[in-house]
Amino acid sequence: MKLIMEGWRKYLKEEEEESHAARDAFVQASGAKLAAYVPLLKKIAADPEFQALAAAGQTDTGGPADEQFEVKEDTALATDLWATQAEIGFDNSLNDQMAVPSWGDPISAALGLAGSPIEMPCQDSRCAILTFGGKYILDGHHRWSQVMMMNPGGTVAIDDLQPNGVLKTEEGALKLMQLAIALKAGKVVTVPFEGSDLMGVGAEQVKEFVLKNIKEDALALLVKAGKPGATAEEAAEYISGNLAALQKRKGEFSRGAVMPQAGKSGTAQADVNAVLGTGAVNFNEPIPQDVKKEK
Repeated sequence: MKLIMEGWRKYLKEEEEESHAARDAFVQASGAKLAAYVPLLKKIAADPEFQALAAAGQTDTGGPADEQFEVKEDTALATDLWATQAEIGFDNSLNDQMAVPSWGDPISAALGLAGSPIEMPCQDSRCAILTFGGKYILDGHHRWSQVMMMNPGGTVAIDDLQPNGVLKTEEGALKLMQLAIALKAGKVVTVPFEGSDLMGVGAEQVKEFVLKNIKEDALALLVKAGKPGATAEEAAEYISGNLAALQKRKGEFSRGAVMPQAGKSGTAQADVNAVLGTGAVNFNEPIPQDVKKEK
């Protein structure tokens, strides 16, 4: 009987330790770099103990105030923004700027002809670029790159995550955004980069692409916006001439490994922004005691 009881106690202990694995891994990863943090969130996002601790920002030692993050509607010049993503898709940036597609008019949008601040077409009701500190792009890199290639002096709409005492860097902002997505969606999905990387090509390649693909309707819109576009040659010189400024603003983080994708993960960016404002997202040094049990 003694051996049976000892075996049972050992089993219960192992079960308890196993049940805390996701929670404890989250605690240990609090100070980790983004490249290690996001893969962990992908593994544990649906775990109930992780979810409880990740949502305990209002009951931790600091209360809700230290982790209330404001996302502010604002504007910025396209040239004042910097990528955090290392790769920018060549096709994502240029294909829809060569001819007006059947589903809408992204050329007029990029050129500012559809209104200012610029909001490139997207599937949400608001299509602002998600930024941190009025400078670093967290999501919306290809909306931004289209403006940079066609109209770098344009003013774009941004939803700007504001820095505060516990949030000071763009890497921290990306971690926070992924944590909030994990909390809202119960999973974290990142999208692999595909195709040619605009950050790694030369101006001649862009020029050749424009010469081959630009259509009369795109040229007419360039002229209407006061840009060089009387001929394909003029447009090619102008658009390829904007490449250097884009490449100067290259980010350091891999799209496929770590970049946030709220929609692909199963939640709306607006809902993620809203939960950040509640103080519930337990971003700053989470510990198990932050979760208060109901009496």
